[in-house]
Amino acid sequence: MRAGLSRWSKQAWSAALDFCFPSLCLFCEKREPQGDSRFCAECVQTCQSLAPRQCARCAAPLGPYVDTQARCVHCRDESYAFDSAYCLGPYADPLRSACLRAKLAGGHALTCDLADQLWQRHGEALRSLQLQVVIPVPHLWSEQLWKPHSTPVTLAECFAAHLKVPAGLDLLAKIKRTAKQALLPVTARRQNLKGAFGIARRTEFFGTRILLVDDIMTTGTTSHECAKVLKQAGASEVHVVVIGRVT
Repeated sequence: MRAGLSRWSKQAWSAALDFCFPSLCLFCEKREPQGDSRFCAECVQTCQSLAPRQCARCAAPLGPYVDTQARCVHCRDESYAFDSAYCLGPYADPLRSACLRAKLAGGHALTCDLADQLWQRHGEALRSLQLQVVIPVPHLWSEQLWKPHSTPVTLAECFAAHLKVPAGLDLLAKIKRTAKQALLPVTARRQNLKGAFGIARRTEFFGTRILLVDDIMTTGTTSHECAKVLKQAGASEVHVVVIGRVT
């Protein structure tokens, strides 16, 4: 009886809070969410309309008359180690603002909803790849001490749940401190990350199809270096998913 009253009290308190302080859309922080989503209907529509045509190789947004299966202007001169890439949209507002807020304390729920929007957009294509494990792009262990949560790790857990495969959260590691990529010219970014990643615990990936996840792709250098290490350890395919793609 006491347990039943306790549950009723919690439900009543939660309902009272929702009535007095209605939750707002996690994306725009202006309107109330609709249905089971924590995004409002307008923001769901916005997310699904971002970059409707993307380069299949590097996820860069493309115009209406460009072949999505051919290398685009952003990747035609690149020799990426990953096989394909998918994104929700270009790294520009309002998506840029959402990505930045997702990194902050309390950003876990927003990250999960962005992952759900990504899945709604690309889930069918990702399922067809018959992926076997989801791995987040890692940060140096000391860098993680000062972060409220890891966006790539949250994304990996969400996509692993959608794909019904394991999330290999500790299979790939960053083993070298590097300068921040955003502060370097494009020509120096690949050299900056050479040898920065390694396979943890001598894991072998013979014939494994891997989904590599991160929040933002700029030049593709980070994803390339991670994919290179994974393929050296035996992975047969590495596909990349990010929230925002810088162009």
